Amino acid sequence: MMNRGSGRIYYIIAVGALMVLIAPCIKGQTESEPGTVPGSTDDSLSCVDYISWYKAAIIDGNFSGALQPWREALAGCPAVSEELYTDGELIYRSLFDRTGEQEYIDSMVLILTQRTYFYNNKPSNDLHKAEILLELAGDDPEYLGLCYNILAEAAESFPEQMECHHFVQMAALAASLYVMEVIDGEELGNAFVTAIGAVDRRMDNHIAGCSIAEDLENMETFYRTSGAMTCEGLETLYGGKLDRNFRDTAFVSKLFSMTQEAGCTRSHLYYNVAIKMFANERSAKNAVRLAELNAAAGNNDKAISYFTEAYNRDTNSVVRSEVLVRVAMMELDQGKRQEARNRAEHAWQLNRKNAAALMLLAECYAGAELGNTFDNHAAYWVAADYLDAAVKADPSLRKEAEIKIIDYMQNFPTREECFYRRILDEGSIFTVGGWVNEVTRVRFRRE
Repeated sequence: MMNRGSGRIYYIIAVGALMVLIAPCIKGQTESEPGTVPGSTDDSLSCVDYISWYKAAIIDGNFSGALQPWREALAGCPAVSEELYTDGELIYRSLFDRTGEQEYIDSMVLILTQRTYFYNNKPSNDLHKAEILLELAGDDPEYLGLCYNILAEAAESFPEQMECHHFVQMAALAASLYVMEVIDGEELGNAFVTAIGAVDRRMDNHIAGCSIAEDLENMETFYRTSGAMTCEGLETLYGGKLDRNFRDTAFVSKLFSMTQEAGCTRSHLYYNVAIKMFANERSAKNAVRLAELNAAAGNNDKAISYFTEAYNRDTNSVVRSEVLVRVAMMELDQGKRQEARNRAEHAWQLNRKNAAALMLLAECYAGAELGNTFDNHAAYWVAADYLDAAVKADPSLRKEAEIKIIDYMQNFPTREECFYRRILDEGSIFTVGGWVNEVTRVRFRRE
């Protein structure tokens, strides 16, 4: 797969060929101001004749007849005037329109390169090259690659000279070349970050020529669906804008979705988006998101603060139950089984349909260390009881619960362990001690 560097080879070859062409014309030539005829008096007189001949042919519509005297004029006096180059482009364009021969496209590109050599104004000439290639080259990958490279280099070297439609064209070319497997996903992403960023900034600043929001939306849609969207690209595009426009809830919401789509939920940008969403709407949902992000990052004090905020924001028992379950999960991850158990019990009390609280209680008891091997194993009886209760509260949890129960059964006390505790019959009532302090029934481990 080619990257942008491979495509630039076409451009380098073209320039090299041009310099071979014009070198004899320049050799031995003294410096002269544009508009003067370099070389000897004879050369100057010849140039005047050649220019008169080709212009007369153009007036007659004889572009084939104009070509040779125009070439002689270019070879003899390449710096006579800029009009020489516009006339040459006119001749080659007319010949292309008549024949469709691609060599005339090459000639127009070379003319603009030579024009830049003598008269500067590289931004205008390079962008004009791109326009010619876009108009005439069709879907030829080499010409599309050359056009893309011209625009990409312009975006690096003189972006302020480009108009918004140039950036849109660059993105469209990158998409086509990506489909053709000429450039890779990284290059595609870079192109869209550059194009979207430039157009978005100019639209925000109400720059003339950048008023078509549809172009920006189309580029963003392709960027989101092409697989080229990355966390780094989103940070480049929108990191600064988020801080400036955080009250724009539509923009913040869009960026929230984009960071999720790109798998950036552990990035600084995602956290910053979450902060802005909470600033705009201090809801329990937004507070819980920040709490969980801080918990994942190990910022436990901040996590508790946001969880508390979420709990206090909404007095609805269902919402509060969900908040408590999330706090309990964080505490369980930290090894705080008793605290997690207490939160989960409170969550169940607030909402008797919250089966997740029962599943979490099972996790609190499974693996609990209560002081001796038998009690540690007996805690799995209680854990299995809560899994059964969770299935009764929400039958959709059956498959998940059954997998866990099978695992827990491998940790039940053995018949021998129970015998030494004078427990002889399965199904008898037993109270697990320690901080568990739960009544359960006896089940022997199957060996």
